[in-house]
Amino acid sequence: MKNLLLISCILSFFLLHSCRKDESIITDASANIKLSVDTIAFDTVFATIGSITKNFRVYNPYKEILKISSIRLNGGSQSNFRMNVDGMPGNEHYDVEIAPNDSMYVFVEVTVDPNNKANPFIIEDYIEFVTNGNRKTLQLVAWGQNAHYYTPTTYNRFIPDYCCLDANGQRGPCSDAIAPVNVTWTNDLPYVIYGFVVIDSLDVLNIDPGVQIHFHNNSGLWVYRGGSIKVNGTKANPVVFQGDRLEPAYKDLPGQWDRIWINDGGQNSINYAIIKNGFIGLQVEHLPFEDPKDSIFSTLTLKNTTIDNCSGYGLISALYNIQAENLVITDCGQYNVMLQSAGNYVFNQSTFANFYTKSFRETPSFFVQNTAVNAIGTLIKGVPRVSVTNSIIYGDRTKEFATEIVNNGALDLNFNTCIIKTDENISDTTSFKNILQNPSNSIFKDEYMGDFQLNENSEARDKGKMQFANPVPLDILENSRIADGKPDLGAFEYQP
Repeated sequence: MKNLLLISCILSFFLLHSCRKDESIITDASANIKLSVDTIAFDTVFATIGSITKNFRVYNPYKEILKISSIRLNGGSQSNFRMNVDGMPGNEHYDVEIAPNDSMYVFVEVTVDPNNKANPFIIEDYIEFVTNGNRKTLQLVAWGQNAHYYTPTTYNRFIPDYCCLDANGQRGPCSDAIAPVNVTWTNDLPYVIYGFVVIDSLDVLNIDPGVQIHFHNNSGLWVYRGGSIKVNGTKANPVVFQGDRLEPAYKDLPGQWDRIWINDGGQNSINYAIIKNGFIGLQVEHLPFEDPKDSIFSTLTLKNTTIDNCSGYGLISALYNIQAENLVITDCGQYNVMLQSAGNYVFNQSTFANFYTKSFRETPSFFVQNTAVNAIGTLIKGVPRVSVTNSIIYGDRTKEFATEIVNNGALDLNFNTCIIKTDENISDTTSFKNILQNPSNSIFKDEYMGDFQLNENSEARDKGKMQFANPVPLDILENSRIADGKPDLGAFEYQP
């Protein structure tokens, strides 16, 4: 009996102290949970209208109990998402404990009606975990409308996440072992891009009239070396590149997506496109990760296109040829146009106007310099050859046109029959002919409302030359600019 009592006491002692050790809670400020993933994406939500369930695990990597002070779905009861924490439903949970070196499951559901066009294209929320004062979040993403969706297949810490096109026009991996594809995006559903879509070497992407392309935050198109993009819009059905948020607050918000980036080697053309609300509208350049080996530059043909309301640049180019007509670039946070180093740039019957109001701007609308620095830090010197005819360069700054020449370089400029607002010396008649500098009267109908058609008393009316107008007989709205024999400057012919 005494031995049994002694054994019972010893067992009780060890059990008691064992429980106390196991039940101690780690309170170290550095202690935090680990998650099995950082994003849950519901890319199959459109199989039916309703719910799909996914899960992830929350880990306690410590030898003590880890208490999570709160687990909260940010959108609460208004969210499209719902969650269940370790068997307990609810969008808020408090003081949830995970045993030492253990884990628990969190289940997430989403309900979306993909045919509801009032939905944004991307529906997002996040789950917030607070542990010992440390905050960690897990992103939730679902598609809000029926559309063609492109999400990354390749992840790289040095460049944006991306996917390529497969033979069916769907997303796929990028590889030299994959045969080149020729894909057409048709105007059946919108196209929504999450990350970057790469048009790989020898691939061709054709875009039909009326196609609507929506980019998520920091997303874009990358036409890689040797790839080609052919945008085939019409006046009645332009191709539109814009962000994926459809709410009214985002209608005129710049910087919602990244850029369209076009490298050398392909056959690229853009006709009747609207590119708006990005960071950079078009970045057109020799592949910047290596030095150019020759002076044979690729060409982008750019017609009847509007680039508007970019937070950075409308068009930036280096070591390229651009042939543009009826081009309108307006209201960008830094430069409407920046041309760097060598290249051949021709702009006819175009309008470059900057009245950006989202922040203070100190940079000119149109800027030309004889150098560029590529992605590996090499300074590339060249002579940009720039021709601008029957066009307008204007804005609300004193200097809307500027140049920069360094390292004893040179520029080859031909500005002929233009309105130019600048305090720079443009008296050299070799480079500047028939220039109306700093006109005092207004030019546009309502520049601060984004209407860059000409007003009745515009200084640009009837100031163009027929030799430049004849190759482009219709303006960007397909009105004749040569019928009266007195073409106007810019992309728009005045209409009473």
